[in-house]
Amino acid sequence: METAFRLVDSEGVEALSMRALAREAGVSSAAPFRHFADKQLLLQAVAEKASTELQRKLDDASDDRQDALTQFRAMTVAYVRFAAEHPKLFQLLQQTPSVSGAFLGELNDERRLKLIALIYEGQNAGLIPDADPELIALSSEALTHGLARMIVDRHPRVRDLSSEDARKLALAATQLLQSGIGLS
Repeated sequence: METAFRLVDSEGVEALSMRALAREAGVSSAAPFRHFADKQLLLQAVAEKASTELQRKLDDASDDRQDALTQFRAMTVAYVRFAAEHPKLFQLLQQTPSVSGAFLGELNDERRLKLIALIYEGQNAGLIPDADPELIALSSEALTHGLARMIVDRHPRVRDLSSEDARKLALAATQLLQSGIGLS
């Protein structure tokens, strides 16, 4: 599994075959089939691992932040940085129906509920204006996912961003969103 994860991360889905996995892992060509019946099941497992890793990064980013607005920004930055650092895994996440819903805005997914809770907390603290929390969340998700997709799709304006440049761009974009919703 670790070998498949690394292979997809570095070379993409196209480079992954059961034979290539066995060769890379230094095992017999039949060994991967003991764990995964076919390549699709293997890719699903890799996508689930990538989803868990992205969720961990989002959680880590928002932990130990002093206020809701800072946590809100940190989650945006972590999402965009993951796309910049792991574009092939991010792409796989988006293409795997069993895991993509949580990162494409299912109404009740945990990440979205955390974002809404942060918005309410920020509103109660006077850090975020009294606008519809759903609208703020959707605007933030559109901005965040749009930046991530532009990076992964190698849009000409962002195709060669480093992880640090992606962090700066995500932070600047969230500050623009903040200004756009009436905060100073």
